[in-house]
Amino acid sequence: MVRRSAIADDLQADATVNTPRGYDWSRLQPVVGEFARVSIPFELRPNPSLGKPFLRPGVLPRLSLGLAACVVAAAAALQLGLIHGSGGSLTPRAAGYALGLLLIVVLWLLRQAYFQEAVLRVDSTVLVHQVLPGIVRQVPRTTIAGVVLRRVDTSTSFAPGQESKRLLLIDGSGRCVFRLSADHFEYKDAYHLAAALGVPIDPAWDFAVSRASLGVEIPGAVWWPERHVTSLAVVGTLLVIAAGSIVMTLLQGPAR
Repeated sequence: MVRRSAIADDLQADATVNTPRGYDWSRLQPVVGEFARVSIPFELRPNPSLGKPFLRPGVLPRLSLGLAACVVAAAAALQLGLIHGSGGSLTPRAAGYALGLLLIVVLWLLRQAYFQEAVLRVDSTVLVHQVLPGIVRQVPRTTIAGVVLRRVDTSTSFAPGQESKRLLLIDGSGRCVFRLSADHFEYKDAYHLAAALGVPIDPAWDFAVSRASLGVEIPGAVWWPERHVTSLAVVGTLLVIAAGSIVMTLLQGPAR
């Protein structure tokens, strides 16, 4: 078990007074002991038993990406058949319920595919992050100077009290070169990753910092959409309402 470090206490004090001054390199510490014992190539996969559950992966057998795609295609075909083949028998409300169920199934299948296919892989020269087959990013190891862990306050006016764990890789200038939502990883995973990369680690998942302070501390760690979540949520809601109104109008047909 990894214990809370003095580094985390110092970072919490800085966050309390809200006076970020860029990244403090003294917070990095070397990986020693059992956490340093890793082999190359090294692989790290998300753990579905950690983080927020979504129908708790593992209850049903995991589906391969190909099977998931087939199921989604069949569900989409069924949905279109219901809409276009049932004539006036399918009410707009029923069509909306069917579409909502389809979206839930698609999200669940994507989650299952993620836990089966996602992997962080480290070899002698590069770190490779695969989300799904074909969605891959590579980061040269020579650009990575440290692993930084942060818990970020992601609360909005619509969803207060939300937090998210982040795993960040920084370069020699303190800028973020890679970021990962780490809700499905634990401390030992991050330590093993740092050991595989041969860089020190700044472990601070014990408390939350604001997006603003993280963005100042580590440039590139917070993306533009994260700074405007509420505005984007309002715009997205309006677009969904408008799209739903258009779909319902088309389903009802021309007025007689």
